Amino acid sequence: MSLALKGEQYANELWRYKNAVGPQQQYFRMGLAAVLWRFVAMHEACIATHCAVPGFDTVTTVPSTSGRHDHPLRTLVADMVGVTRDRYRELLTPAPAAAALGRVASPARYTSSAIWGENILLIDDTWTTGSHAQSASAALKAAGAGSVAVVVLGRHLNSDYGDTATHVQQARLRRFSWGACPLRPWNHC
Repeated sequence: MSLALKGEQYANELWRYKNAVGPQQQYFRMGLAAVLWRFVAMHEACIATHCAVPGFDTVTTVPSTSGRHDHPLRTLVADMVGVTRDRYRELLTPAPAAAALGRVASPARYTSSAIWGENILLIDDTWTTGSHAQSASAALKAAGAGSVAVVVLGRHLNSDYGDTATHVQQARLRRFSWGACPLRPWNHC
């Protein structure tokens, strides 16, 4: 959905929605829930069209492999965001050795409940290497999913790494618009 640049506001909010306490935690969760709700409401049909499916039967989240049992992403998607709430199912469970896999994509990172051809919208909070979302997608496909599309709240980037600064500079030249579709080269709101 957006770049989450190390040390900047959106990356900070993606950290705080999990780690802040008290009213601050609720503040950050409400903000991210609003962003996710608006994005999915505006662009889910584009994602489904891109995947050549009529829509997504089920919405699920990438679970934490850090031992966090009640991940706040689940709360956002299952309870707070109206366009995902009624389709949410908790399908994925981290394997016992999931954390030891580090940043390597592996179909052994998660197990999934059986799915019978359902098209799945998989939501993750941050994408650094993509290994968790890719591993979750592989587990869903192995469990019988039809199409799996991934929506990520924030693509974590560190401008000091490799040629990332050039990518960030180019991204800053584009003006933000809710209607800017990630899959179509035009606004459609």
